[in-house]
Amino acid sequence: MKIGSAQLGRLFARLRWRMLRGSLRTPGAQRWTVLIGLLASVFLGVTGAVGLAVAGQLAEDGTALFVIAATGITLAVVALGVVAGISQPIDPRVLATEPLSDRQLATGLLVGSASGPPGLSGGLVAFGMFVGGVRGISSVPVVALASIAFAATLLLASRSTINALGLFATRFPRAGQIVVGIMSLVIYGGFQFVPRLATGLDGNEQQRIASVLQYTPPGQLGRAIENADQHPLAAVGHLVLGALWLPALGALFVWTTRALIVAVQRPDATGADRSSKGAARRQPIRSLARWACGRGAMGALAWRSVLTRLRTPRTALETFTGAGVGLAIVLVPALLRDEVGAGAVLVGGAVQLAVLFIAGNSFGSDGPALSNELLCGVDPVLFVRAKARSVLVVTSPLVVVGPLLAASVSGEWRYLPAGFLVGAGGLLAGTGGAMVQSTIVPIAIPEGDNPLAGGDSGKGCLAGLILAAVVMSLAVVTLPVALGLFWAVSFGSLFWVTAFAGATVAAGAGVLELGIRYATRHWRRSEPEIYAAVIPTS
Repeated sequence: MKIGSAQLGRLFARLRWRMLRGSLRTPGAQRWTVLIGLLASVFLGVTGAVGLAVAGQLAEDGTALFVIAATGITLAVVALGVVAGISQPIDPRVLATEPLSDRQLATGLLVGSASGPPGLSGGLVAFGMFVGGVRGISSVPVVALASIAFAATLLLASRSTINALGLFATRFPRAGQIVVGIMSLVIYGGFQFVPRLATGLDGNEQQRIASVLQYTPPGQLGRAIENADQHPLAAVGHLVLGALWLPALGALFVWTTRALIVAVQRPDATGADRSSKGAARRQPIRSLARWACGRGAMGALAWRSVLTRLRTPRTALETFTGAGVGLAIVLVPALLRDEVGAGAVLVGGAVQLAVLFIAGNSFGSDGPALSNELLCGVDPVLFVRAKARSVLVVTSPLVVVGPLLAASVSGEWRYLPAGFLVGAGGLLAGTGGAMVQSTIVPIAIPEGDNPLAGGDSGKGCLAGLILAAVVMSLAVVTLPVALGLFWAVSFGSLFWVTAFAGATVAAGAGVLELGIRYATRHWRRSEPEIYAAVIPTS
């Protein structure tokens, strides 16, 4: 029985929304997380649509606006997919045995992606570009086609890029982690610098940027929208040029989807066959980490958690990018000030944020191994403390790297010992906060088609809200010590800076103990719910 494209699209769209409705019918946190995700997608889509519509109608010359907006939004969507590690909402491996051709399967997956909350958000943004670009009845057909091509560009560019990176990471796990990790840090750096640069551009500078970006496919679509009223023939030419790459992107998506289904890791991709000499050269660091985990049952659990984190592509990448992003969010603004000062060396906030990024889902990202340990009778107290110890071992290099980087840039070497102490305090406090966050919103990470992906858990927005609440709570708890450090730095007193830095370590140790105790109590009260939450369902 042959299935038409329209019928196939309807089937996948219905499947996608049935999955969402099933989540909405699930009692407890799952329902609220899906609702929050839907509301967030609608909010972002409506905000972007209104902004583009109003700006497009008010702009006298919309060339720069539409060219920069189309290119910038496309790059942002692709970047978000790379950073977040988004996999297909419908796992293609589940449907691999169905009597569907590669083209039919890829088409259905694209429809499923477009039918969910992110697709709704992208569709609203494309509609806003349509409203902002219409200048009269004669411009409607070209602007409508350009807006549709723009929406297709968002979908195909992001999905094809993510699939290609996922395929590379499947066959070459370590190389994939490095490539995607570096890309993620570059993208985060761009999000730090680009908005600052964009707000300071005048009209001439915007035109110069648009004159370069117009040669990209999204830029051509922007030119088509702007010229649709006054120069319809030229607009059609720009539309054709902007849409030329869509068939190539579609073919790339079809090929990478099929390749991901059957992809296997190369035998030598992880470096398992390295020489004993190289292994001996790495032995001191491994031995030090194993010693730091301790002995006994707690040490064994902590060491297993360290190995799992560093050997799993997704969590290894999470550790790498979380460390870089956490440090960058706090350090970059401080180091870009005209007068850097000694405060930049006191990187407790940066270390704390990095730990939360890395370990905010410590239990959910470790679900299968965790479930086996719990079924073997491991006490929750032992497990929570072992997990906290493993986080401390993995993230402890930040305590040294952060202050050294800041001191080398600022030249405030005399505050380096205090920087180490404040970093240690941030490490302890961040670990305590991570344990709290991990037990409040444990997010199971289903095994997906993309080894670097976080799966379609549906709890990202709720986890973000909990992360913000944890960060604010930590800020309130450590406020007295932070104010003391601020006072000491403002007066340039090395003695008092060092004294308050030591107090930061004590405060961090207290926060760590409180976080572990809270996580343990919450685990005892809600052990069945947490156990069910951290086990992947697919």
